[in-house]
Amino acid sequence: MLTATDFLLELHRRGASRISRVRFRKNRSTIWSLTQHGTVLNVHEAYRRASPDLLDAFATVAIEGEVGTGASRRAAQAISSWPELAAEISRLREAHENRARQAGREGEITNCCATPEQRAYLAKVYRYFNHTRFEGILPPDVPVRLSNRMRSSLGHMMPGERHDGTRYVVEIALNCDLMLSDNGAERADTLLHEMAHVADWLESGERGHGPSWKAWARRVGCQPTRLYERPVRYRRNRRQSVSRVPPLPGALRHI
Repeated sequence: MLTATDFLLELHRRGASRISRVRFRKNRSTIWSLTQHGTVLNVHEAYRRASPDLLDAFATVAIEGEVGTGASRRAAQAISSWPELAAEISRLREAHENRARQAGREGEITNCCATPEQRAYLAKVYRYFNHTRFEGILPPDVPVRLSNRMRSSLGHMMPGERHDGTRYVVEIALNCDLMLSDNGAERADTLLHEMAHVADWLESGERGHGPSWKAWARRVGCQPTRLYERPVRYRRNRRQSVSRVPPLPGALRHI
């Protein structure tokens, strides 16, 4: 089992000297991400058991800083297709969905820090984008919640699959800091980013940032990249709640 320090040393031995920190994440959707201008590598807890070959792959994507070449695409594919990762994420998703079913019906929002007013705002914006950007093809009732636990990511889409193979979407979650003032463009781009994942999952069964997702991202007008490059305003005090409800654009007020 690798510690964060062990993982960092292995990356440095492989030439990924730009990485200054490795953080393990125990979540249901993020496999890996680069933050802090490519100096911090966030990886799923399952990779504490990474083999030397997987560490080679992580070093490749860390050195390049993105998935843009043949070598980095092969490395990213090796990372995401690791069987132990799929088993661990499946276990976490099943546990989460079981908790949601125990709390109420499928699709009910759980662990949401949003106020009722914020939920209404997010539902309206989701429906507006579904109508204007996705031609109304997305499910109208995908739960959109706010998360106070996200640190390095701005959002995620959690896919679900029933026993008969039918695909559905458990939820979209957004970082609650996106509700702060001056984050309007970032909030819209992140929601469109996650809605593109909804479309890609339901249509193609794809969960990542591959060619089919990028096609959706370009089609609906959000950045077709894994990481968001524009500066985002964050709270200085992470314990401070975010209750702000952004004003709705005129086109949404009638919804």
